[in-house]
Amino acid sequence: MNPMRLCLLALSLLAAGSLIVGCESTSSSKQAAPQVPVTPPPPPIQEAPAPYRAQLHTEIAAGFYERGQMDVALQELAEAVKLDPKNAKIYNVYGLVYAMLGQEANAQRNFQQALELAPNDSEIRQNWGWYLCSHGRAKESLQEFELAVRNPLYRTPDVALVNAGKCAAEIGENARANDYFKRALAINANSTTAAYNMALLAYRQGQFDEARALMKRVGQQPNPPAEALYLGMCIERKLGDPASETSYISMLRNRFPESAETKAISTGACE
Repeated sequence: MNPMRLCLLALSLLAAGSLIVGCESTSSSKQAAPQVPVTPPPPPIQEAPAPYRAQLHTEIAAGFYERGQMDVALQELAEAVKLDPKNAKIYNVYGLVYAMLGQEANAQRNFQQALELAPNDSEIRQNWGWYLCSHGRAKESLQEFELAVRNPLYRTPDVALVNAGKCAAEIGENARANDYFKRALAINANSTTAAYNMALLAYRQGQFDEARALMKRVGQQPNPPAEALYLGMCIERKLGDPASETSYISMLRNRFPESAETKAISTGACE
């Protein structure tokens, strides 16, 4: 082969080898690094609106009120009023708590504040009415109960009517009391409280047969209270039915062995 051609061929092969090495080197230097997934940060915790938190504190306070823990109820109400001073239900519960504590001025002031903020709230009207009745102002209370039951959205008008009946009876307005109890039973035929109070009113007026008929309605309801069973015993005693009287005594002793009514059986006292 021509020496010149051999030289050219050698140079060509050398050049080709350099290109191949160059390609391999470039390819390996550009390999991508593995991607690490990025976890987004958690969203910020959003605090519930102040009115919502105020309502929660109010409901908790009401629960402590019902359990007789007035000090804790007042603490919860203090938190509630800071969050939403225009919430009428806060002052309603304040009124109940202060009434239980015997702080009459505070109770009245808070009930009035509640009514100024929510004059159509039947629950507040009912509670204010009961406060008036239990503090020697029964005649004034009747108007509050009437205002409570006028609200078509009130869920328990029978409660206000029964309380109105009790207050009317307290001031000797028996016919009006009887009407309230009838209205309560018309709304809630299963109201043991309404039937019992109506039977008690009939018993006190010497209408023993009517009282017995009403006590049958009470007896049809599950777990009638001890005072109702005691009244049934007295009605049957007045009517001269010892078997029925003994039946009421047996229920009292079995269901309410430690009640004041059961302990009064031995004295034989009936109103």
